[in-house]
Amino acid sequence: MNNKILYLLIVSFFLLTNSNLLAQSQNISILSIENSDKSVDLFYEKKNPGSYTLNIEFSNLSNCNVSTYEKVICDNSGFIMKLEPVDKNQNITYSIQYIATLGAVNPKIDNLFKYVLPFKNGKKIKIFEAEYAGQKYFGLERFPDWKSYAVATNKPDTICSMRKGIVVLIDNQYNDNSVLDAQFTSRRNQVVIEHEDGTFAMYKGFKKDGIFVQLGQTVNAQTELGIIEKYNKKEYRLDFDVYYLSQNLNSQIEQSPLRAKNTYQYFPPVFYTQEGRKRLESGKEYTVFQNENI
Repeated sequence: MNNKILYLLIVSFFLLTNSNLLAQSQNISILSIENSDKSVDLFYEKKNPGSYTLNIEFSNLSNCNVSTYEKVICDNSGFIMKLEPVDKNQNITYSIQYIATLGAVNPKIDNLFKYVLPFKNGKKIKIFEAEYAGQKYFGLERFPDWKSYAVATNKPDTICSMRKGIVVLIDNQYNDNSVLDAQFTSRRNQVVIEHEDGTFAMYKGFKKDGIFVQLGQTVNAQTELGIIEKYNKKEYRLDFDVYYLSQNLNSQIEQSPLRAKNTYQYFPPVFYTQEGRKRLESGKEYTVFQNENI
């Protein structure tokens, strides 16, 4: 591996661990209104669609008994909480630090839900379980629940949604790596979809400007999301996984970026295939299957 590719690999890994799975406080604004009774109402405004867990830490606080607060926010704007004064003749003073992370902590997952493979109906694909880059290239411990899948093809194809949901993140900034013989890079365009039960599906590997859907759009199973990218000189590749938020985030501000992805728990769904209902196994071929009943 030459130095140029190694540098790209290192930079890309830090981008991967510090991307949409981390705090997105820049997406959230907190506003305050001081009332005539000395209480303070806190409101939020949210730029992007999707559910977020908002954690607030108060400091330099006087005349109020509160230290932390947690709330799941889904709408574009809304009420957070009211700060009540201990002494109603004095104002409340405070500083706040907050962190907003995509997802609701430990949602009630529909374990019986069956997913559709992320290509057009009838297409035969070979599944590989993707390696954890942190373990392979940097000697980091592999997360016990790591479960990510990859499909490599020798020609461009259309990536489809595996389940109904809302598009909550689109990254469309990278050109393909077809001129490089790269073994790994996270500089890849992606789409993240939030499902009704609080799980998320990440589809990674879209051609630049080849994404068909828009932020906030509702998609169904088999909705065409975009065109697969040229991963390197040899192949086109899609990586996909399903996960949910599993940890309280009060301490995430101080957490190392290399550990932050462990905030999410990976979930291996059961898929409809022409070979039956299957949990995917690495190295096996499956045929995409969907009908009107599904």
